[in-house]
Amino acid sequence: MAVPTSTPNPSAVVNRLRIRRVVLALLYVAVWVGFWHVSTALNLVSGVSLWYPSAGLTFAVLLEYGACALPLPVGAALLAGLSLWSWEQWPYYLLSVFVPPLGYAVAAHILRGYPDPRSHGRWHFNDPQRVAVFLAAGVGGSLFAALIGAQILNFAGLLPSRTSLSQAMLGWWVGDFIGVVIFAPLALIFAAPLARQFGRGEPPRLPRSWVAVDPPSTRLVLLQGLVAILLLGGLFWIPYHFWQNQPYPFMTLLLLPVLIWTVATRGIRGTLVVVLLYELGIVTMVTLFGQAERALQYQVVMVAMVASGLLAGAVSQSRLASIVRFRDLVEVSNDLLWEFDASGRLYQLSGQLARIAAVREEQLRRHWSQYVIQQEQDTDLATLRATIQQRRPFRHMVLRVRLPGREQSAWTHNSGLPMFDEDGEFLGYRGTTVDITTHKKAEALLRDYDQALEAEVAERTRALTEFSKRNWQMANFDSLTSLPNRNLFFEHLRKGLKQARRRRRLLALLLVDLDGFKAVNDTFGHDMGDELLRHIAERLQRCVRATDTVARLGGDEFTVVLPDLEHIDGASAVARKIIECLAEPVPLGEAIGMVTASVGIAVYRPESPDSLELAMTLLRQADAAMYAAKRAGKNAWRFAEAVDSDPP
Repeated sequence: MAVPTSTPNPSAVVNRLRIRRVVLALLYVAVWVGFWHVSTALNLVSGVSLWYPSAGLTFAVLLEYGACALPLPVGAALLAGLSLWSWEQWPYYLLSVFVPPLGYAVAAHILRGYPDPRSHGRWHFNDPQRVAVFLAAGVGGSLFAALIGAQILNFAGLLPSRTSLSQAMLGWWVGDFIGVVIFAPLALIFAAPLARQFGRGEPPRLPRSWVAVDPPSTRLVLLQGLVAILLLGGLFWIPYHFWQNQPYPFMTLLLLPVLIWTVATRGIRGTLVVVLLYELGIVTMVTLFGQAERALQYQVVMVAMVASGLLAGAVSQSRLASIVRFRDLVEVSNDLLWEFDASGRLYQLSGQLARIAAVREEQLRRHWSQYVIQQEQDTDLATLRATIQQRRPFRHMVLRVRLPGREQSAWTHNSGLPMFDEDGEFLGYRGTTVDITTHKKAEALLRDYDQALEAEVAERTRALTEFSKRNWQMANFDSLTSLPNRNLFFEHLRKGLKQARRRRRLLALLLVDLDGFKAVNDTFGHDMGDELLRHIAERLQRCVRATDTVARLGGDEFTVVLPDLEHIDGASAVARKIIECLAEPVPLGEAIGMVTASVGIAVYRPESPDSLELAMTLLRQADAAMYAAKRAGKNAWRFAEAVDSDPP
């Protein structure tokens, strides 16, 4: 006997969702009011207002839900100040509650319109540019709130007698900005995904991106925490006990190296936690040791800490995302690369098969199934649909497809991986397609034409070998200068480091940047600029040994890897030779181009580890040395050691 199943009542489902949203709103108001009272209590104890976490919660809810969420922070502020204001002061309090959040609403509206095709209208801290825009919006919103709020308090006569209007505005501005840049990212990254899941009635789940690609060891985490605690405690305790009348707030900036070291081993989420702990440590120490007269200086320190942490965390997050993308693509073939979004619409087609089919941009933005011939026989179409519905990876799915620009259909092997954003939200799939039409034809001829099949297989093998060689060439060499690109440069650098460590020899990394290239490019055009870069590449190769590596990083930046050096003088000799060679005029058709070079040199010594992180450090050191050469007048070279020893 079949058991009847009941279908959910739509009105009941809607009511449950409304109840969940009301619960979220009440929870937000409670947290907002709680943070307000905690910060107020700390202010009363220490006599100094270092930050305003409630401003961060205000900006976070506006950035997540838009201006429609403005009643939430306004209502929370009215509730928080209900018992503190007299009846005569309430008009001013209403103005101070309603008007300042408008600046945050405008800033949030601008950020919500910042382009990101895969963000689904949500803000992410996944690259330094977006973090810089967020910091700028936080500065603008908090400045508006400080200007309006301080003026209102001044009209109400509530400013302290010893505090000027400009001091009140400055303190309010910096305190709000610190609260925004600390608590808004925390709320958006940690709380917002859980709130969205709760609001939709979904069970809570941990986003995949919460876990770093290469998580640090427990020993490293404990070491970083111990160093930070000892340094923070020492920076407050020592001046307090030995120089009681001379506190040094800016000594707290000595925490920045530890912060950057910590951030380098984590993504944006680990960065936010570390920054919050550091800022809490500063607030706690100021509260315990009572240095209210240095409030602005400590606020400047806190701003420097959180801005540095967010930017460094975004760089780390971007690096981790690039690693994930690279690993995903390595796992599958590279004959045809494709991506489609969460709704199934293709938005990326590249690779050899796409170039043969001459796919144009306007032919995309269609559902992937429109390119598939809807036949179940001899295909894996049904299995593929079920796999995509379950958000699972698939490999070697056989489909018969008709690509744009091709009259005949093709049999293909398809492999793909699901994509998720930092919050665990499904973004779509990326993968590869390999044309197996020739193999299908060979199978049809197998019964009668064994020799023809062998010839077809041999031809296909040769073609695949050529495709593989061509793809490898495109992936590892610069198309303009034929020099190794960034990928092959790092491979040569990695091998050079291992060889230098094994042979106990020196290795030098030279970063060459052209001075005056933009002027040549603007004067003679991009074609002549490309011709100039080709001449520069040839001259660089003439300046080094056959065992050295010359690579192009991009634009007018080149690198030179000099392995097997006995002394660093060999690196300076090559740098001098490069500078002299590149300074010679370059014939550009009927014109003459003139550029010079600034060279930065970083040296690897065999007692150091030969890790990828060290390779990145050498590149950063060479970059800093190169900029030091530019500051010194260009057309020169500098060692990284010399840069490190110069006073700031």
